[in-house]
Amino acid sequence: MSNHGTTPRALPLGAAGIGVIAMGMIALVASPAMAETPGRHPHYLHARSDLRTAQLLLRVHDEPNVMAHIHAVDGEVDAAIREIDHAAVLDHKDMDDHPRIDARLDRAGRFRRAMELLANARRDIGMEEDNPRAIGWRDVAFRHIDEAMNQLRRAARDLHMDHLEGF
Repeated sequence: MSNHGTTPRALPLGAAGIGVIAMGMIALVASPAMAETPGRHPHYLHARSDLRTAQLLLRVHDEPNVMAHIHAVDGEVDAAIREIDHAAVLDHKDMDDHPRIDARLDRAGRFRRAMELLANARRDIGMEEDNPRAIGWRDVAFRHIDEAMNQLRRAARDLHMDHLEGF
């Protein structure tokens, strides 16, 4: 049979049906907004950006004894970024970043700026955390940042010694 020319009849939804539709509409409207706003913890975004910038600053070839420490820094920063990403996903943060690098910095300037960025990242993730599931990942990120800072200090000492010895 064809319904051509007839007006479709509305089916009764009842209170439960209206509630389901309302919740679905709220979810559709709220989801994109929640994903795009920094929320209460933009510190993760700042920390991640600082870590990535420090990492990119140090990705320049140097003497082998210095590079051994720089490779360790790179690995620790990668690990810290992964931990921050875990915590940020729980808070629905967008983690896409492409920091700009100051190519005019000399070697010592790169090391100083990288250390400053690592310290800033550590401070940023140390801000108050209200999501208990993110605290564990944050604490692991602290350890990785601390080790990256230790390795960067070792690289700076080796670089200084190379200069004293004329290399």
